[in-house]
Amino acid sequence: MSQEHTAEKKNRFQISREVQEEFVNSVAANMLALAETAGKWQKPWVADKPLGMPFCATTGREYGGANMVKLMLTSIVNGYNDDRWMTFKQFQQIQADHPARDMKVKKGVKGTKLLRPEEITFIVKEDGKWEYLTDKQIKEFAARKEQGLDVPDVQRMTLFYPFTVFNAAQIDGFPPKEQQAQPMTPIERNDFVERFIACTGIPVEHHTGDAYYEPKADTVKMPFPERFISTEEYYASKLHETYHATGHAMRENRKEKETPNIKNYAFEEMRAEMFSMLAGARFDLPMPESNSSAYINKWNQTFSGGDAKAVFQAAAEAAKVLTIMHQFEMGEQPKAQWFPRSENWPGLIADQVQRDAACGAHMPVPAEQVAARSTDDPMPRPAPLSFEASAAAFQEADNPLIKARIILQNPDFLEMALKQDAATARSLASLCDSFAQTLSMELDEKNRAALAPTGTEAPATRMRM
Repeated sequence: MSQEHTAEKKNRFQISREVQEEFVNSVAANMLALAETAGKWQKPWVADKPLGMPFCATTGREYGGANMVKLMLTSIVNGYNDDRWMTFKQFQQIQADHPARDMKVKKGVKGTKLLRPEEITFIVKEDGKWEYLTDKQIKEFAARKEQGLDVPDVQRMTLFYPFTVFNAAQIDGFPPKEQQAQPMTPIERNDFVERFIACTGIPVEHHTGDAYYEPKADTVKMPFPERFISTEEYYASKLHETYHATGHAMRENRKEKETPNIKNYAFEEMRAEMFSMLAGARFDLPMPESNSSAYINKWNQTFSGGDAKAVFQAAAEAAKVLTIMHQFEMGEQPKAQWFPRSENWPGLIADQVQRDAACGAHMPVPAEQVAARSTDDPMPRPAPLSFEASAAAFQEADNPLIKARIILQNPDFLEMALKQDAATARSLASLCDSFAQTLSMELDEKNRAALAPTGTEAPATRMRM
């Protein structure tokens, strides 16, 4: 191999590293821009055009991995209401196919750079220089190895090269989409998210604490729905924690979860934030608001050099779970090997419904449904669990609070518990009496406050005892 050819390849390696860093920094900048406006940000497209999955306008093939993440973030930031993308050459082909249409790229717009992967195969020679192998050489090395002959260690590496695409919204006169996706109503969206999470096989338990994923129990812990300020906030949080659960060894097996440290935790949170942002835009859920900006600002400071490859991979991993969700939405069996088979979905949904009922969790009602209901109509109460269902839920529960709630919600269980331990009965009665006194004092205080004089009236003179 000539020195010129080796130098060319090394130059391509340098180009690959630089464009990958540029790509990652662009993703980081978009995430940071969105995080800084979280809570105030409004979707720039109309409600009847939900953010779709980006695809090539000429082939119909959906973009995947980190490219999908970048295109969706770009659409959100720029307000593109079209999910069709194309290279300039592909646009020219569309022009040729529609000669009657006056189409042109809008003046002053810039395309979006994506990355095309290319796998290279090479050996490292004794002098430390790389020798890149052709397909013929690779086959010859493999044949020699099968014959038991000594062969150099063949190594592989993926390089990335840039290409530019334009969104259909950046082109004047571009043909409209033949089919417009119909958005889900909030009720349909909530039902979809519930079904998706249940069908992943990831258990969700509600409690009085915070939202988090417990790896040892492989369970998502959620505050009760009524603790959230809105239905949308509840489902956004639930999806975020479910994403963390997909990192379990028996699912996506994100190894960083096995070796917790600050850097690995940050990358896992970055993946979850990417997923939350894109799923939020896709299903009209709020952006993560609490500390996203601080997280992403820190990531942005470390997105160059050796971290670029890891961050690029993180974007691909976030996209993978979003793709699984999209496949489920389309009624398909998700291609991920870990995702339960469709014949098991009804049973998984029933199991989650039982878990929710056992701990007294009632799924939130969308605001428009609450407004439509007459204020005189009582809120529907869930049917009590049967003795058998309560027994099964009690045996499966690990949290003592959940076990106690199951006992208190089932009269037969409560009677059994009190008969088994008289001391428990006395302590329970004592607790109820004490709480009743405290509650009575609290009500008296509220009544006095309500009757207190208002405005500029002088307070009543207190009698000295």
